[in-house]
Amino acid sequence: MEQQGQHRNATAPSDEIDLRELLCTLWKAKWLIVATTLVVAGAAAAYTFLSPPIYETRLQTLPPTPSGLASYNMANQLSGPAISGVGINGSDNAVAAITPDDAYNTFLRNLNSVTLRQQFFTKIYLPAHPGSDTPASQDRLWKRFNKELNIKLPQQKDDDELMTLALQGEDPATIADWANRYVQAAITISQKELLETLSSAIQLRLQSTQDQIATLRKVAETTRQDSIARLKEALTLAESIGLSTPPDTGNLITSYTGATTYLRGSKALRAELKLLEQRQSDDPYIEELPNLLKKQSLLQKIDLAPQHVAVATIDQAATVPQEPIKPRKMLILALGIILGGMLGIFTALIRQMFK
Repeated sequence: MEQQGQHRNATAPSDEIDLRELLCTLWKAKWLIVATTLVVAGAAAAYTFLSPPIYETRLQTLPPTPSGLASYNMANQLSGPAISGVGINGSDNAVAAITPDDAYNTFLRNLNSVTLRQQFFTKIYLPAHPGSDTPASQDRLWKRFNKELNIKLPQQKDDDELMTLALQGEDPATIADWANRYVQAAITISQKELLETLSSAIQLRLQSTQDQIATLRKVAETTRQDSIARLKEALTLAESIGLSTPPDTGNLITSYTGATTYLRGSKALRAELKLLEQRQSDDPYIEELPNLLKKQSLLQKIDLAPQHVAVATIDQAATVPQEPIKPRKMLILALGIILGGMLGIFTALIRQMFK
């Protein structure tokens, strides 16, 4: 026990001497440590104040409201239930309605597409950076643009379907304008896509209806000309036998058609023939025509204006940021001082080891 105590007493002074030596070494090299710290801190300060500030703006969107698609979905009513109400079975042939989620998914797909990025890069981003004429410089700008533009799509229903677009750049006013224009471009493309689909469906149904109307009118015209030809033959026969009025059948009502049409008498035949030849339109005599004309009118009333088709709701428009996000001056200066001090101490210790 006594030996162990003596051993501890012997080693304790050695540790204290090492600590003293370390502190003495660092004290002797204090100016080296201070100089190193100042150099590193100065480099950090130079980087902080010479680097251009980077700003970031954000824009958020939500799905459109059902009322924003009312005009689009009116096509479903006008091509389905409304047509059924005029005596035409149009329910199965109605233009498909669109839900807010369907419209929003179309918008998100176009917003996140490479096609839109390339169009925006070519038309807006690239002209704003003159001197980028070579493929290599344009490739560098393209990579930079993709780093500056960040789109966070909603992942789950729990995200409230919120889309966030973030754009970074050196000019705060420019990036705010670009972010708004980028989203507006996606909205315009999505509206055009939906309206082209709707227009195609409407035109298909409208063309089919117009073809039916034209066919019915053609058939009616042909039927009238056939009737005129038969009446002319019957009139010739009635005149040849001197039959001007129908024969007396007493109280019996007789309808003369076909081969017995001449029995109507030349007087009646001549009057009917005159009416048929002077008829300007066969429409009043086409039973199916009124309903088809109503269907045509309903389809033609469908509004295809883009401003009446909402594909997204701007929850928060991009605004001009007031404070830069980079460089973070205080953090960089603090790290510069800490790293400078650590480098100075390390240099002092290495220097002492080689003495």
